[in-house]
Amino acid sequence: MEVLLLGAGAGKEFWEGAPADRPPRTRGKRQAQKIGAFLGREELRPDRVFTDGSLRARITAEKALKAAGWTAGGIETSTVLAGGKLPDLSAARCPLLVALPGTLRALVDGLSWSGASPEAHPGVRPGVLLRLSLKPGRIRFLARIDPATLPDLFPYPAPDGAGRRERPAYYYRQSAVIPFRRTPRGPEILIVGSSGGHHWTVPKGIVDPGLSPVASALVEAREEAGVEGEADATPLGRFTYEKWGAACEVFVFAMEVTQVLEGTAWEESHRRRRWVSRNEAAELLRLEALRQMVAEICEVSP
Repeated sequence: MEVLLLGAGAGKEFWEGAPADRPPRTRGKRQAQKIGAFLGREELRPDRVFTDGSLRARITAEKALKAAGWTAGGIETSTVLAGGKLPDLSAARCPLLVALPGTLRALVDGLSWSGASPEAHPGVRPGVLLRLSLKPGRIRFLARIDPATLPDLFPYPAPDGAGRRERPAYYYRQSAVIPFRRTPRGPEILIVGSSGGHHWTVPKGIVDPGLSPVASALVEAREEAGVEGEADATPLGRFTYEKWGAACEVFVFAMEVTQVLEGTAWEESHRRRRWVSRNEAAELLRLEALRQMVAEICEVSP
């Protein structure tokens, strides 16, 4: 069995809350993504993923898995790992353990090594990956991968792709949803404020590995607009725009709203939302491609 130990990425520099709730800073997320790209390229896909329950470890695990092109679902929280011990790995072939560096140092210090062992404190640092061989009564150190030694650009369009981009490949595949409802006056469109509050838009986001474009669009509708509904798997259309040094492709779906969420059920309730006619939506939406697709909402069958 090969065991992968990954130190949680560098945390936010100024944090007054509980250590377990300290989020990673941008550098920490980047460390996780670079390790993820390495795992994908080496085809080191873990069959089980454990974290110590800290926010930094959870986000590090998610960022690494997605950068490798894999789903981030199924991550487990282990109280045993949080205590600096190996959890039960009997059902795993290649587990990934992600924890705060101090927790991993305690784990590494407590292992019974066969032959040379890694230097615990310089070896286990934020974002660093340790590869171990684990057999009954025998633990060997295989390699230490520091994200600082890995390429700054990510392979595209796959972990072994020849192209190089500023962000992991999945960032460039996105989906959006145009939420609508039927009224006696005709269809009404739900538009939402942008994240910065400067213009009107519709829910849009990166398609997470493991999700289809339409499934990802429904998630964005719930999070950004606080609505749920039904959408056809066939997109209204698609468009591209430039971001992160390359073209992002966006699939756009029409979604008939069946439920409007309020209060804490709406994750991004800091955004504005507004029901408008198709003509108003065409005037208020900044992207020309979305304006054109709004006109097609009337053609959507019940």
